[in-house]
Amino acid sequence: MNTLALTIEPMQQRHIAALQPLERLCFGKNWTPTDFGREMQNERYHYFVITDQQTPVAYLGYWQILEEAHITSVGVHPDYRKQRLAQRLMCHMLADCQTRQINWITLEVKASNLEAQKLYEKFGFAVMGRRKNYYQADREDALIMWTENIASSDYQARLEKLKAEIH
Repeated sequence: MNTLALTIEPMQQRHIAALQPLERLCFGKNWTPTDFGREMQNERYHYFVITDQQTPVAYLGYWQILEEAHITSVGVHPDYRKQRLAQRLMCHMLADCQTRQINWITLEVKASNLEAQKLYEKFGFAVMGRRKNYYQADREDALIMWTENIASSDYQARLEKLKAEIH
């Protein structure tokens, strides 16, 4: 696989069938095409995919709520991990948020998912709370993470440094 050939694009209807097995690989869930389709029809929901020869290998989704964004999922196919794809998606999402005048971003992450927490911390997220038994399948707690204002000059400097490391 050539990481230079990978492209980021908005999720389209044509991606949905391939996202189901990717979702299952990443999270053990089984979203149906209807679930993804419903999300795509809402103008406040934004999803991006990284494709390899037209096949999604990573994706990120977020909901826009006024000037805030809530990241709903970040998934990378196991064969494509350790290639900074999640970081590329995060940078792309942050640029998209800036065009939509979103200033703060939040998410929940499993308390045991230290790798994801490191990724989010790299992008300036900090733990601001905990939701007990948030994940239904295993009754695991979720950590609630937030960024500082992404429009601030400090955050913009952090983001430019990250972009330089990734690309």
